[in-house]
Amino acid sequence: MGNHLTFVEDTSREDARAFFENAQAFYALLSSIFYLELTEEQINGLAESGFDYPDDDTDMAHACADMRRYLARRGANARQDLAVDYARVFLAAGVYEGDTAVPYESVYTSPEGIMMQDSRDDVVRIYAENGLVIPRDLNVPEDHLAFELEFMSRMSGRIAEAIQAETEVEADAETEVEADAETPSAEALARTQLAFIDEHLLNWVPDLLSRVETWAKLPFYPAITKMTLCYIRENRALLEELLEPAKIS
Repeated sequence: MGNHLTFVEDTSREDARAFFENAQAFYALLSSIFYLELTEEQINGLAESGFDYPDDDTDMAHACADMRRYLARRGANARQDLAVDYARVFLAAGVYEGDTAVPYESVYTSPEGIMMQDSRDDVVRIYAENGLVIPRDLNVPEDHLAFELEFMSRMSGRIAEAIQAETEVEADAETEVEADAETPSAEALARTQLAFIDEHLLNWVPDLLSRVETWAKLPFYPAITKMTLCYIRENRALLEELLEPAKIS
C-alpha cells in the first residue's frame, strides 16, 4: 500500500488521523442538521456540546460565539422557532420572490438555477464510485448539502482508517504481507476528497451562506452554515498540506 501523504514526524501523522476521525463525526452531525428540522433532543445535545473555540477573531470563532449565544438564550419554544426558520430558509416556505437558500448544489451551479442538473448527476457518480448509495425512496436530490456532507463524513472515516492501516504496515519493517491492491491508499482517498471539496462544495456553499444570512430570522442557521464552510476550508488546507509533494492545488 503506497503512502505518499507527507508527515513531518510521527506525531503529525497521528494528528492527521485524529483530524479525519473527528471530521467523520462532525460532518455526520452537520449532515443531520441540514437534512431535517431539529428535534428537542438534538437541540439540547447541541447546547450541551458548548461549541468551545478559541477567541481568535476568525470566522469560525465568530460562528461558534453566535451559536453559543443563541443556544444559551433559545427559550422554551426553540424547537418550533427553529423549525419555522428551517422551513423559511431551506424550504422557501412563505418566500415568493428572490434567490432562496434551498440546499441543492444544482440551484447554484446550473445556468438555469434549477434542481436536478449536471452537478446532481456528477455527485451520484462519485458517491457510487466510493460506496455511498442514497436510497431512492427518500425522493430528495442527491446534491442536497446533507448528502454531500454525509459523503465527506464517510471519506474522512476512510482516510483515517487508511492512515492507521499504513502506519501499522510501516511499523512492522519485516512484514511480508502486502495490502490488497484494490484497497485505496490514504493518498488516493485524500485526492478524492480534495477534488470533491473543490468541485462540489466550495463552488456553491459560500453562495448558500450568503442566502442563509439573508433569509434567516434566527442566528442558528447562519452560524451553522458559516461553521460548515469554515470547517470545509480547514479540511481542504490539511489535504493540500498532506498532498503538497504532488503539487495538488
